[in-house]
Amino acid sequence: PRAALTPPPAMGIKNITYGEGCDVVKDPLTIAIWASVLLAARWVLHQVFTRSWAKRMLGLSTKGKLSPAESLLTEKFCKYFWHAIVYLGLFVWGLSILSKEAWSPFKTGSLDSVWVDYPHNSSEKPVLKAFVMAQVAWYAHGFIESLIVDKFRNDFVVMLVHHVMSAILLLGSFWGNAHRVAIVVCVEQDLSDILMYISKMFEKAVAVPWTQNNTLRSYLLVQLTVAWWSTRVFVLGTLVFKCFVILGPSGLFTIGGPGAHYLSIFLIGQLGLLWVMQVMWALGLLKMTVDQLRKGTFSDFFHDSKKNEKKLESKSQ
Repeated sequence: PRAALTPPPAMGIKNITYGEGCDVVKDPLTIAIWASVLLAARWVLHQVFTRSWAKRMLGLSTKGKLSPAESLLTEKFCKYFWHAIVYLGLFVWGLSILSKEAWSPFKTGSLDSVWVDYPHNSSEKPVLKAFVMAQVAWYAHGFIESLIVDKFRNDFVVMLVHHVMSAILLLGSFWGNAHRVAIVVCVEQDLSDILMYISKMFEKAVAVPWTQNNTLRSYLLVQLTVAWWSTRVFVLGTLVFKCFVILGPSGLFTIGGPGAHYLSIFLIGQLGLLWVMQVMWALGLLKMTVDQLRKGTFSDFFHDSKKNEKKLESKSQ
């Protein structure tokens, strides 16, 4: 008869020391200053260059008064450009860190290294701290920006929740020595953000005829869909699954158990919810891509709300 398989022994979790490498006074102040700098940089860039350039790309008047819907479209285009360049900078920064760390999946060839030996050594944190704080500042900036630009999106509330959740996840993971997962999730998310905002600019730039080429539009959508499903659905989903496989036997997530850590339970719950949100957007993106390939056109029902924009027009009359 076949020998019965015995489960692997629980790996055990070392005592988690919260707040190592954190300054509860200076760090929040630094994040607030960086978020303010990002908002100021955004405003200056739009005033000096992006807004007038966006109007030309959109085929709108650069001198006359715009309608509310045209003003909103201009602000959207400015946001796409701003987000594309910032996410590119954050992606390169995060990638350069991961390329040097011995635990990085790029070095080990496995996502297991993100969770093995959790909680991770605080000696790894200094090189990651500025990056994590910059990401939190970016999400704080994004929350305020969404209140200005995104209030006519169909998924406006979901976006606000996403910004808050992402900031909490980053802060909580760094506070509880789960900093490895923080940077890996940021990098995999940033890649599809870059492709998304570039694709959005091409879609909206109707004054530049070659950007409206159907083959190009199809290619950009397919590329974005593949990147989104590969990173935000597969990689992030695998990270959540591996967390339970590797850390579950330790009793870390057993509520009421002797090995339970409630910050860890909260963070993995938030990470799982973030993955569900990404799947929701991924399914919508897949529908857009199928529509584009089959019909040669698609409706961005997340970013663009014709119903809300009509309400905006009617209020201005």
